[in-house]
Amino acid sequence: MTSSPRKIGILGAGKIGVAIHDALAEMEGVELVYMLAGRTRPEGVSEALILTDIAEALAREVDLVIEAAVPDVIHDHGATILAKSDLCGFSCTALSRPDTERAVKDACADSGTRFFVPHGAVMALDGLADGRDVIERVTITTIKSGPSLGLAEDAVGPLFEGTARNACLQFPRNVNVHAAVALAGIGFDRTQSRVVAEPGKATMEHLIHVEGQGLEWDIRVSSQSLGGVSGAYTPRSAVGSVRRLLGGSGVSIA
Repeated sequence: MTSSPRKIGILGAGKIGVAIHDALAEMEGVELVYMLAGRTRPEGVSEALILTDIAEALAREVDLVIEAAVPDVIHDHGATILAKSDLCGFSCTALSRPDTERAVKDACADSGTRFFVPHGAVMALDGLADGRDVIERVTITTIKSGPSLGLAEDAVGPLFEGTARNACLQFPRNVNVHAAVALAGIGFDRTQSRVVAEPGKATMEHLIHVEGQGLEWDIRVSSQSLGGVSGAYTPRSAVGSVRRLLGGSGVSIA
C-alpha cells in the first residue's frame, strides 16, 4: 500500500526558502502545497504554488510548515501553525521571547505536534543536546561585517556581550545560530553571546566554546557571505535539516 505524500508549505521565498523548495521538488513522497512570497517572485517556482497572503497560506492543510522568513511569523502565527501541523522554524531567535517560547511549547503539548530547530550555519548541536546535563559553560562569538548585521559598513568592534537571550532580542534576524546553540544546549540565559563587527569581512564566522564535567571543545564555522544575513553554508545546511526531519527520525534538533 502506497502512503500519501507528506504535504508541506514554505513561508518565505528568500535564499533559504528557494533552496528548500528546489530540494523538495526533487524528493519523492512530498507534495509542495504553497510558498508564501512577498513582492519579488522567486525564480524557478511555479506561479501555482505562490501565495502572498499568510492567512490564505495557513488555511491550507499541510503536515509540515517550514518557516524561512522573519521571527515575527513565529511570534504571530507559531502557535496557530502548531495547532494542526509540525513547524520547522529557521527564525528560531523568536523563541528567545518567553511568551513565544511558552506559546510554542503549549501548542506542541496540546496538539502533539513538533517544533523543529534547524542547525542553520553551525554544527555539533547533537553534542550540545547529548551533553547538556554535564555542560557548564557555552560561549558563542559571531563576527560579521556591518551589513550582515543590519548595520552600516563602517560598524566595528564588539557590539554585544551578554546572554544569548538578549543577543537574540537585539539582533533577531542575525543570530539564529545563537538561538540554535542555546536551544540545543543549556538555554538562552546560561549561554553567553558576543557579536563583533569587522568592516569588509567577506565571511560570517562563529566561534563556539563549550566546557563541562570532563569535557571541553571548540567549534569554528566560517561561511562566505551571500550579501545579506545568510552565509553560503546556510542554504545547504537548511536543505540537510529538512531532509533529515522528513526522514522520520523523530529527533527534535534537525
